[in-house]
Parts: sequence; C-alpha cells; structure tokens
Amino acid sequence: MWSVGHRKLVALGWLLAVILALAACQAVPANTDVKQTGPGEAGDGLALFKDRFGEGEDLAQEIIVFSHPSLTVEDAEYRDTVTGLMEELRGLRATATAQGGTTDVVSGSRVVAGTTTHYDTGLPRDQSPFVARNDSGGDVTFALVDMEGDSDTAEGNVGELLDAVASAEDKANGFSILEGGDASQSKQIEDLVQEDFGFALFLNLPITFIILILAFGALLAAFVPLFLAFAAIIIAAGLLSFISQGYALEETYVEIVLLMGLATGIDYALFVVSRYRSERTAGRSKEDALHAATATSGKAVVFAGVTVLLAVSGMFLVGFATFTALGLAAIVVVAMAIIASVTLLPALIAMLGDNLERLRVPFLARQPGEHGGVWGYISDQVLARPAVLATASLIALLALAAPLLTLNLGFNGAKGLSDDVEAKKALLSLERNFTLGLTSPAIVVVDAGKGKNVFAEDVQSHVTEFTGLVEAETVSAQKRDAPYGAPIQTEINDAGDTELIQIPLNADIGENKAIDAVEHLRQELVPGAFEDSPAGVLVTGATAFNIDFREHIIFRTPIVFAFVMGLAFMILLVAFRSLIIAVKAIALNLLSVGASYGLLVLVFQEGWLLEKPLSFEATGIIESWLPLFLFSILFGLSMDYHMFIMGRIKEAHERGMSNDEAISAGVKATAATITNAAAVMVAVATIFAFTRDIGLKQFGFGLATAILIDATVIRSILLPASMKLLGEANWYLPRWLEWLPRIRMAE
Repeated sequence: MWSVGHRKLVALGWLLAVILALAACQAVPANTDVKQTGPGEAGDGLALFKDRFGEGEDLAQEIIVFSHPSLTVEDAEYRDTVTGLMEELRGLRATATAQGGTTDVVSGSRVVAGTTTHYDTGLPRDQSPFVARNDSGGDVTFALVDMEGDSDTAEGNVGELLDAVASAEDKANGFSILEGGDASQSKQIEDLVQEDFGFALFLNLPITFIILILAFGALLAAFVPLFLAFAAIIIAAGLLSFISQGYALEETYVEIVLLMGLATGIDYALFVVSRYRSERTAGRSKEDALHAATATSGKAVVFAGVTVLLAVSGMFLVGFATFTALGLAAIVVVAMAIIASVTLLPALIAMLGDNLERLRVPFLARQPGEHGGVWGYISDQVLARPAVLATASLIALLALAAPLLTLNLGFNGAKGLSDDVEAKKALLSLERNFTLGLTSPAIVVVDAGKGKNVFAEDVQSHVTEFTGLVEAETVSAQKRDAPYGAPIQTEINDAGDTELIQIPLNADIGENKAIDAVEHLRQELVPGAFEDSPAGVLVTGATAFNIDFREHIIFRTPIVFAFVMGLAFMILLVAFRSLIIAVKAIALNLLSVGASYGLLVLVFQEGWLLEKPLSFEATGIIESWLPLFLFSILFGLSMDYHMFIMGRIKEAHERGMSNDEAISAGVKATAATITNAAAVMVAVATIFAFTRDIGLKQFGFGLATAILIDATVIRSILLPASMKLLGEANWYLPRWLEWLPRIRMAE
C-alpha cells in the first residue's frame, strides 16, 4: 500500500530500472563461458588432459565423409578430390571475430591444426580402416580434421570449414561430401535453437495476450500482466549480465529467464488483478478493493514466490555448474517478479483504476464471477462423491506414473538430432559404413607418473599391450558387432609425461552398446593391461561423461528432493498452520510430477502416440539432466496454484465458513483465474515441445503435462476431495507447534 501511495514514484523507478537494465545488457555482454569438466573419472580425465595438453586446447575434431557411386579411392579423381580439400582446409584462416563465451576467434588465426586421410596411412585399399564400399559399388572414405584451440574456438571457426566443404561438393563431379563433428553439430544445433526460440517467442506473445484477453475481456487489463512480466525479465537480464562477470552463466540462461519470467510474472499479476476486479464488482471502493487484493492474493503470491525460489535453489545442490547457473538465472527473475507484484503492480492498478476495464472486447465484456463455471460444477460433483472420484483419479495418476520405473537416463547422440541438423547426415553415413563412434571416441589418458616419461619401457609396453587388446575387439568385416572401431589414434604431450589414446566406440554415445564398451575398458581392459604399470590411467569422453553424470544425478536426486520438499513443507506449515495441508500439498505435487515423468517415458522413451506430431524419433533415452531440473521448476510452479487456491480456502475458513463451505468457495473463486494462468503456462511450454532440440522437446512436454495435470485433476478433484474426506482434521496443528506465527489470509 506504500507503493499505492507513491504510485508515480514507484512507476518512474521501475521505468528507470528497465532502461538501465537494457543499457547494461548492451554494455556488459553476459559471460557464458561455464568451466565444467564433469563428475567422476570422466571429469578427472578431462581435467588432466587440459592440465597436461594446455587449458586452451580441446579434442575438437571434425569428420568429413566422401562418397562416390562408382569411383574408388585408387582413382586419381577421388585422390585429387580428397587431398585437394584437405590442402584447402589446412590453409584456412578465420575471417571474422566470433564470440564463444569469453573466448574470441581471432581473425587471421589458423582454423585447422591437421588432417588425416586414407592416403596418409600408406595402407592398401582393402586393409585401410578409412575405406568402405557403398551400395552402388563405389568407395566411401573419411578424413579426420583436427581443429585449432578449444571447443569454443572450434565452434566459432567451423563455419569456415562448412563453407569450404559445401563449395568442394558443388565443384566435385558426382561426389557426396558431408561434414560432422562436435563443433559443426554444436553450431548447427545452436542456430536451430535460436531460430526455434525466436519463433516460439513470436508465437508465445500473441497466444499469451489472447488468453489474457479471454480472461479479462478487456485489452488494457490483459496488457498489465505482460507489462509486469517483461519488466521483471528485462531487469533480471540486466542484473545477470553483471552477475555473470563473477560467475559464468550457461548460454541457455536467456530461455530460462524468459520462461520463468513469463510464467511467474503473468501468474502473479493474474491473481492480484483478478481479485481486484472481483472486489470492485462486489461494490468496494478502488482503494479498499486494492487493499483487499494485495492483503489476500498478494500475500498468497509472496508465499508462492518464496516457495518457487526455495524449490529452484535445490539446483545448487546438484554440484554441477550448469545447474547452478540456470538455477541462479531462475531465482533472479522470479525474485524480480515477486518484487514487481508487491510494488509495480499495485502502483499500476492504482494509476489505472477502473480504466482497467477500458477497451473491452465485444462478447467478452463480462464481469468476473465467483461461481467457477465448469470447474465449479465439477467441484460440486467432487464434494458430493469425494471417495469415488478421489480413488479413480489417484489410480489414474499412479498408472500414468508407473512407466517411471523403466526410466532410462542418458544423453541423446546423433540419432536424437533433428534432420535439420546437417551434421547428422555425415554421422549417419559414418554409422552405415564405418562406426558412429568416430565423432565421440572413448579417450584414455595415460599419466606416466611423477618424474616418468611415457616412452619408458615400463609404461610403453603396457600401452602397447592395451592397444593390442582393444584392436582385437575392433570392427572388421568379420566382427561388425565388435565394441570398438578404427582407427585408434594416439597423441603425446610436449612434456612427454602423458599419452592420449582415442578409441572409436561402435555405437551412439547414449546407447547401451557404447556404455558397455566404456565399462569394458574401465573394468577389464585397462586393469588387465596396466595392472603392474606405474602409470595412472583414466577413461573419459562423451560416453564416459554420460555414465558418470548419470550416476552423479542419481546420487544427488534424493538430496535435492529432500531439500526442496523440506523447505516447501516449512513454508506451507507457516502459511496455513496445518500439518495435514503441508504434507498433502507435497504429496499431490509429487503425484503430478510423477505422472508427467511417466508420460515422458511413454512418449520419448517408448515412442507412444506423439512421435509424428512432435517430429522426433524415440531413442529410448530421457536426457539425464531433465528429471531433476524439471522437478525443481515444476515443484515451484505447481505450488503457485496450490498456494493460491489454499489461500482462498483458508481465507473463507477464517471468516467462519465450515470446512465444506470453505472448500467450495475457494475452488469456485479461484477456478477461472487458475485456469487462465495454467493455460498461459501450458501454451508457453507446449511451444517448447515443438522445437527441434530433443532436450527442449522433452522439457517443454514434461512441463506442459505436469501443469495441465496439476491445474485440472489435482486442483479440481484430488484437492477438494481429500479436504472433504478429512473434514476439520485438515486444520490440525500439534500443540508443540502452536508457537508458529499466525498469518491470516483474510484481510
């Protein structure tokens, strides 16, 4: 109400903050150079590599696949095509300055460090691991192209490579020349994500505005929640630009800021504006209506927002820089939305007053009601038959959650890429003719030990024994199902104390075959070959990272769950002074999250129903980062609706209504607002499900289904049914907790 009394000052202050934030975003570009080597042995191996081979170096390698329908590698035209392109690539220089986190691609610097082709091996055609015959009788071969610098530099430079390869294919007569690798793949995925995200934002704004118009029936009232959300988003972005200078942010933080800013900013404004309009319709003066709205719905917003902050802070316990960075981004924008809802929003409402009802839309010009419409009717039926409907809903949600028992966490590799990622064509060609693992090999780091050299007999003999064991299990015409591919590449650092052995895996990085191959290296081949060696040996690489990250996530999940649920329990206990309500709210939230996880498994892991509409092919893998990340986001957002409806029920109960009367009044009074808020969130999330990145698809689908389930089945059936069955026991508080503060939801 202080903000109401100083409305012009508050509005001016927020306007100035928005202008300064926009300036900050331009003047201080966010640092997205997150330093994260990874957990477990894979992380230790990568850290050792960076230490011994140079912090600015990475294993950035591109694969170029050549194919001709009739020519063989022995033909002069084939040789000239391959060697000519390799010579051109080795002469490439960066022509532009690109940003890769904090790493600049310096104009004029070399792009390619070196190349390896069949013609460098000196082997005859039928013995070369670089040559295979295609279906039409010609040859397929590939070239290994080592990129200069670290992964950021390689990604910034790879555009030069892609242009050169495309130009060579245009000039070559009848040749197919394809490029794939981490740098080209990352660049193309990033381009697709940015394009999809821009398109999603383009769709989100009008869809959200239409939903708000349907909710309020007036253009000006619909504009207020959007204005508040974008004010919070812009200021959060400006603050994060400064924060990132001390703590680097994951480059996808912008998407999280927009998603969480729209979700919480619009929801919170919806709750307060709807209550204000409702109070005005009931005949209260403007100031009394605003006081009532902020003292009731505004209070619920603060508790809901704090719960979101605490839920998202669980990401800090994952112990992984990406989670911490995204959690920080979400916390900053949600905090801004909370502050805006208790300062900027009351000031705007006070300035606009009944002008909120201006620019009404014909046929939608209706006053907000308290009867709940169809949801009010459903709640009446639920309160009449609580046991039957609660049991049916509970069984349905548990059935949806059941597939969670078969959850397979991992990382989707080439097969999970969109067909619009050009690098996928090269990767699939490698899989058909050689092995897909060429682009993501297992990397064995051999540390000779203190004061030793890898050329020493007692080290090198074990390296030779190890590579011999691996070569015995590599792909050949007789052993297409072998775990490893060829060629095996080795490299020794300048100091001579560390050797790198790159072993192609004969499978995509997330497939069980690749995982088994890395486990075989770690548990059998490495111990067998290096048992009596003084050298230390670590196995890293993309698949090894997948294994170790999954184990890390599984270990951390109970800790994060306990932390988030424990803090949510305390907030609920303080807000509602009820042990039963606090426990039940957490249980109901877990039900909606569990059902969402089950649907994720059915759709993305098992490939049920939605492969064609969502344009993907099920790979049998749910991204390892997704369940824990999704839980932190969902638990907070779902609690928004629970907190709002329970706040209204408690308010009615405090005014003397019986338990049953309070349930009916609370559900009906909040039905329209929660439906509209959920519709906005589901629309935003669903658009993410139609992007071309498999991780974003899974995230958007999981978020949309959980919010939909929470705002329908949980809110309209299980919550009122369980409260009806429990009666006055809903408000039970043990005597030893009577010291808790008494926070009234009523004015």
